[in-house]
Amino acid sequence: MATLVGAHVVNDLYSTILPAFLPAVAIEFGLNYAELGVLSFAFILFTGALQPVLGNTADRLGRRRLVLVAGFAAGAVGFLAMAVAPSFWFIVVVSLLCGLGAATYHPQANAFIVTAYPLQRGRMLGIHGWGGSAGHFMAPTVAVLLVAAFSWRIAMALIAVPLLIVAVVLHSRLTETAPAPGVTLRGVISRQLILVALAFGTVGVVGRSFVTFFVKMLVDEGWSETRAGLMLTLVLLGGAVAQPLGGWAFDRIGGRSVFLLATGAIAAFVALFVVSSGALSLVAIAGISFFSFSLFPVGLALASQQAPTSQTGAATGVVFGISGLMTAAAQPAVGALAELVGDIRVALAWLLPVALLGVAIGFLIREEPNARAA
Repeated sequence: MATLVGAHVVNDLYSTILPAFLPAVAIEFGLNYAELGVLSFAFILFTGALQPVLGNTADRLGRRRLVLVAGFAAGAVGFLAMAVAPSFWFIVVVSLLCGLGAATYHPQANAFIVTAYPLQRGRMLGIHGWGGSAGHFMAPTVAVLLVAAFSWRIAMALIAVPLLIVAVVLHSRLTETAPAPGVTLRGVISRQLILVALAFGTVGVVGRSFVTFFVKMLVDEGWSETRAGLMLTLVLLGGAVAQPLGGWAFDRIGGRSVFLLATGAIAAFVALFVVSSGALSLVAIAGISFFSFSLFPVGLALASQQAPTSQTGAATGVVFGISGLMTAAAQPAVGALAELVGDIRVALAWLLPVALLGVAIGFLIREEPNARAA
């Protein structure tokens, strides 16, 4: 558990670190919000597209440890390649490697944890989620301080170092799993699993869009890059409490109830953002971030309940694959809308209907999901 919590810190640090680099990258290559949205799309595209396939493959072949190790190594290569990028489109292409790395983590980690703690999955996934939250809120500070001390290129190269270290640690600390040759990706898909995926996709679209454009929005409003990055760290800090709290609530009141409460709060905070400005709008974004993070262990736990233990990786991959694709597609859409209307705040305000859609889908999730026996 300690190994996976530590790995989660590093995995989610590098999966959230891009927004803090965007102002520096935008200045060097002369990028607008639409182009930054394209870069964010590429950065997380493979995270969504490949999670179901990689999760099922690892389940079937019994190679969960191998897939995890390969993912961290691929992410390191991606950041090293971005550090020497000669052009914007080169960064877009090699950032796909970072998404490939992130696609390997959660299905495998979820499978390891659910197998070890079948009766405490919510609590243990919440503890595991704390590591992810720590990585998320550390990412902006790490990025802006490294950029201020060196440059964005050197900072990206340095980010590759902990990824390589974690790859070595995981290889030495985890025991490879037994193969399950009869499992198929089609066999794990159900109506409830798709509903869970769509529900969490709406949460991802809202939460990730605010995080992606947060630093650039404040820089355009007159903030320094360092100050804006540190503010994003404060906004993400609530996730350190939110994920364990979400896991704890899952075990006590059920996934559907937690999801409805949290998405209702997200919709309310988006509405507050729409009608506010200044410090109050930052409070609204912090609320959106808090409740988005609280649902992360809930999504993992609900996914694991929809399939046998031998197919936990595949089920997790389907949920976070579909939600990841939805999240990736939203980034260029929000960026393009910001360019069209000339205001990123107006573009983000249009996420309110997405949050309300998440509430509606939540009512279709069963209070007691059909957890099939392993």
